[in-house]
Amino acid sequence: MIFMKRLICRSPDLSGRFTVTGSRHKTAPTGKGNDSHRRASACSVPQMELGSNNAAQCKRWSCVTVVFSLLLGLAVLPIASFGSEIISIENDTLRVSINSRGAELWSIRHKESDTEYMWQGDPEYWVNRAPVMFPVNVRFKDNRFTYKGNSYEIPKMGMAVYSDFEVEKSRDGRSVVFSLKSNEETQKRYPFDFVFKVTYRLKGNRLTNEFAIENEGGETMYFATGGHPGFNCPFVDGRDRSDYQISFSKKLSANRSEIVDSLIQATEVPFLNNEDSFTLDDSRIPNGGMFQKDMKARKISIGRTGEAPYLTLDLGDFPNVNLWSPPGMPFVCIEPMVSHHDLQDSPMDIDEKSYLISLERGKTKRYAFSVIVHHNGTL
Repeated sequence: MIFMKRLICRSPDLSGRFTVTGSRHKTAPTGKGNDSHRRASACSVPQMELGSNNAAQCKRWSCVTVVFSLLLGLAVLPIASFGSEIISIENDTLRVSINSRGAELWSIRHKESDTEYMWQGDPEYWVNRAPVMFPVNVRFKDNRFTYKGNSYEIPKMGMAVYSDFEVEKSRDGRSVVFSLKSNEETQKRYPFDFVFKVTYRLKGNRLTNEFAIENEGGETMYFATGGHPGFNCPFVDGRDRSDYQISFSKKLSANRSEIVDSLIQATEVPFLNNEDSFTLDDSRIPNGGMFQKDMKARKISIGRTGEAPYLTLDLGDFPNVNLWSPPGMPFVCIEPMVSHHDLQDSPMDIDEKSYLISLERGKTKRYAFSVIVHHNGTL
């Protein structure tokens, strides 16, 4: 007999959501990575908007669950979440899993070797895997904006991360479409009528991820969108960050925008000097993101140092990218972005944030990027 316990954990974090977990719960240690990207408590699957004093409550209930189960001599297994489900698609090469809550990419495995390429959300480091950002990239300043005289509070990463999407899987099992339609709850955070669709499609060793935004309202809507996939750089067999590198499809000489508290500052700092790669122990890597506007190198790869990459992200229709891999972390996030983080000196009115995408009524915009797996060996 297996005893299963559902547990609501609420913790202020980057996405403004609470999660459901079972016995696997830790309080995330401070000092690893950027706190704006971390959770105060570690739970597995996104759920809803948060409270303030609930991380401790989550920990207490988790301990109660474990003790109670031990007394009964039973095993405790985590349960994914209320209402969400893990959807799988596959072809001859890859098997991909996506969580219907947030339409979040959950797993990319090579079928022959069973190698996992996605970061698996270890709460010791970063509990997310691949948040889908809409209608904001990372955050708005003060997590709010104004529109037509009204003020709206919107969680970090936007509303998609804690929303349940409708699912439509293809007959051949190689693609799936997740749909989120504006409703009474989204209107409280974002006063526009929209349909947001996230499609995952497999072809050979390539997974294409497409975002479609349709304006169903009677006025222009304003948004940003992007992906935030994390990829494995495992610390196994004595390896550390010096054993992994990020590489680009062309040499770059570029500064990077300085990011403080997930907001882009007016200042830039030196970054690349006629380089097409750097290792993850490079001293130039900050705790925050490494943002590149109008990225010239359209393909970004991850691999063992000095070896051919095991994975490449093709930015496709996304003009900008943010790289996030704070010192000490065994993963790399490559974040394709339409638009970008909010600016430190950004106006509060959403229709005055000039970097956002404006979409007229009745119109649809589509953007796609791809993840390409190059090998089937051990990372």
